[in-house]
Amino acid sequence: MLNSTPLTDVDPNKHGGRIKRQIARLRITELRMFRDMAVSLRASLRQQLPPKVVEVIRASLGTCRFFHLHIRAWLVKVRAQVRAFGAHSQDLASRIERVNVIRPTAMCRILSKYGSDKGAVCPTWHNYTTVYSMMFRGFRDQSLRIFEMGLGTNNPAFRFNMGVNGKPGASLRAWRELFPRAYIYGADIDRSILFQEDRIGTFYCDQLDPAAIQDLWSLSELRGGMDIIIDDGLHTFEANTCFLEASLGHLRAGGFYIIEDIRPDTVGRWHERIERVYLERYQSCQFVFVALPCPANTLGDNNLLIIHRELS
Repeated sequence: MLNSTPLTDVDPNKHGGRIKRQIARLRITELRMFRDMAVSLRASLRQQLPPKVVEVIRASLGTCRFFHLHIRAWLVKVRAQVRAFGAHSQDLASRIERVNVIRPTAMCRILSKYGSDKGAVCPTWHNYTTVYSMMFRGFRDQSLRIFEMGLGTNNPAFRFNMGVNGKPGASLRAWRELFPRAYIYGADIDRSILFQEDRIGTFYCDQLDPAAIQDLWSLSELRGGMDIIIDDGLHTFEANTCFLEASLGHLRAGGFYIIEDIRPDTVGRWHERIERVYLERYQSCQFVFVALPCPANTLGDNNLLIIHRELS
C-alpha cells in the first residue's frame, strides 16, 4: 500500500514527495513486470515456433509500433526543455528545441532493435535518440571514433544495472550499424561483460577512480581522441563529474560529449558546476542541459547534458 492516509488529508508540502516516490516505485515495478512477461512470452514463442516465423512476428510488431508513433507525432508535437549556458550555446539549444521528441527515427528503431533503452520505438525508459538523430545527422559516413562509458551490465550485484534481461553492449552494436565507417569503444566496471567484436573494443574502467580513467585513456587503442563520448555508466553526480573532468580533454574538436540519465535531484548541482567552474575551464565548449518528456519514465531522470567542442 502507498499510505493509509486519505489523499484529501495529505499535506502536499510534507508528504507529496514521498507519495510521488512511492507511486514511481509502483510504476517501475509494473513496467518491469510487463517487460518480464514480454520476455517470457518471446521465449515461449521461440520454443514453439520456427525461428523464421518468430522473426517475422517480431519485425511486424516493431514496424506497427514504429508507424503508430509516426502517426501520433504528426498530430502531437512534444518539445524538450532546454537550457543553454553562455551565449555561444544558443544555436545548439535552438536546434534541440525544434526536435519533436516523440517522433521516432531510423536511429530510434536500430537502437531498439539491439535492446538499448535509448530509443523511442518500444515503450522505453528514454527517448534520447530523437535528439541524437538531429545531432549526428551529418556523421553517418565519416570515419568516427565513438566511446561509451557503461555497457549495460545485467548483473544485479552492480549498481544501476539493466536487470537480468538487459543486453550488455546493445548500444555499441547499434552505433556500429548506424556508423559503418566508425570504430566503437566502450568501458565498464563489470569485467565479465567485456567483449571484442568487429570494429568494437571494450575495456575495464571504474569511473569513480581518476587513476583508472587515466589508465583507460592511456591504452594505445584509445589514443588520438574521440568524436563522440557518451557517459551511460554510474548515474551519480560524483561519478559523472569524475569521468567528465578526466575525459573531456580526449574529445576532438567538433565532437560531442553527452551525459545520460541525470537524476532530477542533481540538476541544481549541475547548473552550479557548469556556471561556476566549467564555463571558465572549458571555454571552447558549449554546454546545453536537456530535459525530455517521456511517458514511460517515472523517475524524471530522462535528462541529458550535451557538451559540444567547437571547431578551432
